[in-house]
Amino acid sequence: MVKQLQGPNFEQAPITSFNIDGTHLYIPIPQECNDNTKCAESHIEALDRDEIYNVIDPEFMFRKYLLKTNFGYSELNDKLRVGSIYIDLDLLRVDGHRPDSCKTILNDDGLRDLYFDMLKYEEGKIRAQQSAEKSDKYLVFPKSLEEIETLKFDGSSWLFAICGYAEVTKPYRRFMTSITNNHVLTAMITVGGFDFGSVELEQQLVAEVDQYILDFIKSIRIDYSPETLAEIQRVRGDVTA
Repeated sequence: MVKQLQGPNFEQAPITSFNIDGTHLYIPIPQECNDNTKCAESHIEALDRDEIYNVIDPEFMFRKYLLKTNFGYSELNDKLRVGSIYIDLDLLRVDGHRPDSCKTILNDDGLRDLYFDMLKYEEGKIRAQQSAEKSDKYLVFPKSLEEIETLKFDGSSWLFAICGYAEVTKPYRRFMTSITNNHVLTAMITVGGFDFGSVELEQQLVAEVDQYILDFIKSIRIDYSPETLAEIQRVRGDVTA
């Protein structure tokens, strides 16, 4: 792929960190993006307390907003921004919302069952708001477990799918990983812009942006708490987790 864009450098970016009940999360946020970044408190304890969550929905999982930011991109040798990626990083408490097939979310199979069930729930909500004709034409969701990708970075396992309603905007990129057996970290990433020139050029630019998105997810480091790490090793039978 011929590089056509320039944007933030995650390898040299300052680190934003969270301590989530003993699990440490490290996220690179480039200096130039600080003004566009909103973060939760850096120390989050007692994950079973309802009041720490921003969204309390009895029909779905409780949600805590961790980080919201965006990264801009321009053409090489040009300062004019041609597009951005918008990132919402959230902590979700699963509780009783896991499917019957999901006995644990600390291995890939259980996490994939949960993820697919979550996406089916979201798809159903969108279908209820749109006509059947529009839903069939513009909805983008995995149709099977096999369409959900597994990405392994530095001891962490992320699930990935492209989802959403794409009549006007591009579908979002959604990543998910578990940080306890009852909590998941989700990254909802929206691509905006990159839609000038030919369809072929737009596709090339978005493909390059998707690689930058993967670079960002790969740069997130998770140091599990000793208790969670021991449980991961027991569930996966892997002493290197």
